[in-house]
Amino acid sequence: MPPTPVDDHTEELEQLAGLSALDALEGDERARYERHAAHCDRCRLMERLDRETLARAAPEMDPSPDFKARLMQRAAQELATPGVQEPIPLRPPASVIPFWRRSRWTSALAAALVLGLVSIGAFTFQNQVVATYSLSGTAPGSATVVVRRSGVAELEMRGVPNPPPGFVYEAWVIPQGGQPVAAGITTSGDARLPLPGNVRGATVAVTQERTRVDAPTSTPILATAVQS
Repeated sequence: MPPTPVDDHTEELEQLAGLSALDALEGDERARYERHAAHCDRCRLMERLDRETLARAAPEMDPSPDFKARLMQRAAQELATPGVQEPIPLRPPASVIPFWRRSRWTSALAAALVLGLVSIGAFTFQNQVVATYSLSGTAPGSATVVVRRSGVAELEMRGVPNPPPGFVYEAWVIPQGGQPVAAGITTSGDARLPLPGNVRGATVAVTQERTRVDAPTSTPILATAVQS
């Protein structure tokens, strides 16, 4: 027998079930949904099936803090678009409850969720780490260049002693046959610095400077070559 909603079940609570599957509920909104779902089989089932769909579509997704607001805005846009009349199937046919016909708003939210997952999936794919390179040199601690599938790279420093008072660490990207490109400074030995441009085929180095400079004035204390 299919699950039925309880007396206080509303369209808004169906929306909250979908948002709960995204872990996008907070504060009073989350508490109200959890109180309702504790005795509403239908909302619990909707949330469970949505979570299963999300796990298949984007297992590594990590929605940004404003994801819920953007999702709701997109749902409103979907609702205003002519032709959004029938539910958007998020689940395989075998999982669809025969009587289940969501409202136009909930269907629009589902459509927005699908579009959002496509964007998140693309972002997750491009953000995957494809290579890491450890810097070596005279400084203790560890420093690593992390390269992502999109080509974006960053320098991560952990446990490197802080520079002496009045000095900074400055990172450099040195292309083959080219001039060093300044990539940021830090006064801490535990830091993360985004590296400009495409670092493949270049050398990434760290020098100790008295202030930010446009060209190194000392021998690198850490360096590594990044494969092209």
